[in-house]
Amino acid sequence: MKGSMGVLALCAGMLCSAEAQSVYYVDVARGADTHEGSQAKPFASLTKARDAIRELKAKQAFPSKGVVVEVKGTFTCADKTLELAEQDSGASADAPVIYRASPEGALLVGGYVLAAEQFKPVTDPATLARLTEAARPHVRVLDLKALGMMPLPPLPDKFNGWSEMELFAEGKAMQLARWPNTGWTSFTNVIDRGVKPIDHATGEWEHGYKGGTFAYDGDQPSRWDVSKGIWMNGFWCHDWANETLKIGAIDKEKHHITSAGIHTYGIGTSSKWNPSRRRYYVFNLLEELDIPGEWYVDRENRLLYYYPIQGSLNNRVLSVQKKPIIKVSKAAFVQLKGMTFKFSTATPVQVEHAKSVVLEGLTVSQITQGGISVNGGSDCTVTGCEVSQVGMTGLSVSGGDRKTLTPCRHRVEQCELHHAGRLQRTGGTALKFNGVGITVAHNLIHDTPYIAVQYGGNDNLFEYNEVHSAMMESGDGGGLYTGRDWGSQGNIVRYNYFHHYGQAGVDRRRALGLPDEFEPLKDHVMVMGVYLDDCDSGELVSNNIFYKTGWAAFVGGGRYNTISNNLFIECTSALHLDDRGLKRARPGEGTKDGWDLLAKIQIYNYQQSPWKERYPQLVNVMEDEPKLPLHNAFMNNVAVNCPLFFQMHGTVKTTTLNRLDFHDNLAVGPINTRDTDSFPQEQDGMRTRVTLTIDPLPFAQNPDQDHFKIQESTAFKQRAPWFERIPLEKIGKGK
Repeated sequence: MKGSMGVLALCAGMLCSAEAQSVYYVDVARGADTHEGSQAKPFASLTKARDAIRELKAKQAFPSKGVVVEVKGTFTCADKTLELAEQDSGASADAPVIYRASPEGALLVGGYVLAAEQFKPVTDPATLARLTEAARPHVRVLDLKALGMMPLPPLPDKFNGWSEMELFAEGKAMQLARWPNTGWTSFTNVIDRGVKPIDHATGEWEHGYKGGTFAYDGDQPSRWDVSKGIWMNGFWCHDWANETLKIGAIDKEKHHITSAGIHTYGIGTSSKWNPSRRRYYVFNLLEELDIPGEWYVDRENRLLYYYPIQGSLNNRVLSVQKKPIIKVSKAAFVQLKGMTFKFSTATPVQVEHAKSVVLEGLTVSQITQGGISVNGGSDCTVTGCEVSQVGMTGLSVSGGDRKTLTPCRHRVEQCELHHAGRLQRTGGTALKFNGVGITVAHNLIHDTPYIAVQYGGNDNLFEYNEVHSAMMESGDGGGLYTGRDWGSQGNIVRYNYFHHYGQAGVDRRRALGLPDEFEPLKDHVMVMGVYLDDCDSGELVSNNIFYKTGWAAFVGGGRYNTISNNLFIECTSALHLDDRGLKRARPGEGTKDGWDLLAKIQIYNYQQSPWKERYPQLVNVMEDEPKLPLHNAFMNNVAVNCPLFFQMHGTVKTTTLNRLDFHDNLAVGPINTRDTDSFPQEQDGMRTRVTLTIDPLPFAQNPDQDHFKIQESTAFKQRAPWFERIPLEKIGKGK
């Protein structure tokens, strides 16, 4: 009888019928792993709940409608990972295993919550001497050894991003002690670039072989102790190559800095067409721990120094977790719902080679590296998630087999992805997807220093997304970017709203009263809307709105691309085409820098099935003037108030323009003589290539606030009867 009463008590807390969906409860405050997992007696850990589900399977008692684990409270996961393997799968889509947040919420933290009493005043004379006089009374020190932290290896001489511990206060990342405290300093006087001559067999750029030397302004470095280790983060050569280098030496008489780290492309600009000053800041030095919110780690002695904001030492978290908090590997029919992940060093949610996994309503923020990763597998969905304030890439999705063109059918939908690249200004995108058969739809993506979305592969679909405020700190990139691949065929970019890139994005933020988080390039800008870089081919870009996106639809030397039925408003140029392949592409020549475009598609057996049937245009590409940007189509586009409609570089006007499928376009507003010279207003057969006119259309001063009603005006329809209206009301998150 007593045993029967125990079973009845358990069933009161759980729906334990084999015909129902069982529920286990995990509560960090009330739970214990010796409990039964009921609502009255919850578990304390996710691992225990996982093991309880394994026991159900072992007893062949897995419910027909699956199992739910309801999670409540704040979980410290500094050294803990919930690993869900194949044995932790659900039975089917109708009988999944679900880990969901309780109505009160579930927060998983990849670090230590620090107590105020763990911070002590600084008393060491040598340390105080390195601090500024004003900072000395305020700075506090924390002994990392007391947290059980093992010895810390020295930082390398060169690295990208940041993969070490981070300090967070009041929910925000604190700043490693640096100079200048905000923005960048710059230099123009390069003493030694530290490069060797170009080896055309392996690359098209000069590459560094030793530390470079440059002259600095001012006297700030006179206080720095190089022997303690100082690092510089900068755009040393190209605006798309941000790297961190250790300082090797400072000549305080000559005002020279020599790097110990060897920059990939050397120090100082290598291009006559790019005269921009090179930008950098210096960080991880105790001497510059001089404003509230900054911190510094003495890695050798395992001591953390912190200048608290308004003297407060409450609500501080030190992220240390270098593994995922939850990892789903080779499992199927698993769902993670509603949980929040914060303050972790590594990507907290990773899905590897899984099937039919759903990530729904997750919030991921204040992460040192990536936010969410889905790698391999099939039929996984990321929906309704928000990923922000991550050091590297917000969301990364890959899958499918390019050789067989087998799709993975992953989906990203109804997500908000923003403020990525916090610690790697050119390597961190809000979204990165690569593979075959990935759909990205109805998302809001915004606020990135460089590229917002980077993609590659085949037969992917990017539709009904809003992407804004990209490219706000660097150049030679795009809000949407792909590149250097003849085989990137079958991708569709349609029904999206791209707006406010580069300086326009910074201006928009200021107009809205948002903080100044980005410093745009001042003297050289290469900002693109959709950037098909370095002979990328086979893309369809149609039915999109481009508003203030720089060089909007940019075809960088590629083939078989179609740019159709797009609306361009106040962009630097609506369309672009160049012939960079003539000088830079070397198909079949065996180069190692990615420019052997033939070698890339040979990997996929492009002249055999299924490639030859799916992409027959590639079969004889080497007999079809392969270095020219042929077989592109530009049609049914409308540009309003764009200074240039069709920008051409190189020999395009003489070698390619008359061989393009180019018709039924309209450009309204100031007319550039380069356009009138290229497109005299006469019919090409029965269709005009582009109608150029200064006669205005009904146009709102802020067309975005007017919902682009210009499309619906009688004058618009009369001048562009072939144009298909772009349904802005269906674009974006929540639509």
